[in-house]
Amino acid sequence: MELEDIFPKDKIRNLPDSDWRHRMMFDAKPEVSEIRGCVIRLLSFAERQGIVDNEMLSRLGSDDYEQFRSAIHELAVAEFLSPIGNINWHPPGRNLRVGEFEIKPTNHEPIFVEVKTIFKSPDEQREERNWDVLREIAHNIPSPFRIWVEFLKLQHEVVPRHFRPWLKWQISDLREELTDLYQERELIFADTFDDGSVIEVKVKFVRIESDGLPTACDLWCGVRQVELHERVKEVIDGALEQLPDNQPTLVVVASTAWVGLDKVGMLAAMFSFPKVTFTRDTAVNKQELSVHYDLEGIVQPSIRTRLSAAGVWHHKWTKEPQGSLDVYHNPLGARQIPYHVLELPNVCQLVPKGKSTMEWTPNRPSE
Repeated sequence: MELEDIFPKDKIRNLPDSDWRHRMMFDAKPEVSEIRGCVIRLLSFAERQGIVDNEMLSRLGSDDYEQFRSAIHELAVAEFLSPIGNINWHPPGRNLRVGEFEIKPTNHEPIFVEVKTIFKSPDEQREERNWDVLREIAHNIPSPFRIWVEFLKLQHEVVPRHFRPWLKWQISDLREELTDLYQERELIFADTFDDGSVIEVKVKFVRIESDGLPTACDLWCGVRQVELHERVKEVIDGALEQLPDNQPTLVVVASTAWVGLDKVGMLAAMFSFPKVTFTRDTAVNKQELSVHYDLEGIVQPSIRTRLSAAGVWHHKWTKEPQGSLDVYHNPLGARQIPYHVLELPNVCQLVPKGKSTMEWTPNRPSE
């Protein structure tokens, strides 16, 4: 099966630049060949597994980018775990629902695996849509500047005919004011609409060496951790509805770089935010601190004992498999997964050690 059979160019051409399928088919940069190679590799894996059916093809080629990304993550996680044992796709779970797959390790009962992808919130999606608009406008205006944009308020979609003349005007003025290389200036584009909605965009102009080239546009986006642990809990709660009662279970959470799911957010979701206590050793008159986690997160309610472990998949768009998996074992899970079962290269596991301690095995690289 050829890539163009699944991603016809006349259809992909209409997708936004932020859709990686568009980059894969039309971007000539050398690093984009890694994206193509990743998709080709995972399609070959799917063909060997016998799961390239109408549903899979529909998801991969869907107009909805989230369908494409979730299908890619499911295939990538299955490929990554396949050295453990044979895969049985779409096993029955609870209430007539099915999971992604179950994997049968040697000398261990099958593990029911569900893969969930966290996508951008509606606000984040709006920022990305509007960044596509601003980037296209900027790229069509020759200037000696590189710009960075940050959305301060985005209660409405940016109107190109409002932003374009503003940008041209600022470039014209700043050409005379910023004459030295790497001089910069921050300005605010503001727009107000009849319904009361407001747009405020901070734009930083930086003078570069070459004049007359298309204006490059980059996006300021800090890592979004606010309430991210709650989004993780919602995703795993959704998976719990289909986890069976009678076998070990693993829910793997994947995310895009924009979402920014890291160890801090995952520990908060699984257990709690860290609690710090101070004690004083009177013998040496020294104050010491300790950090602990209360079981207030995913592991708290009794129904969640059906969750043996949760994983975080770190996807890599590379021709050769290079992803990694962090596994957070549930110390209160009714059916545990022995950590040696998931011992693979690029797997780090947080496992119970004793009554109230958990440790990374092997030691997890610092971030």
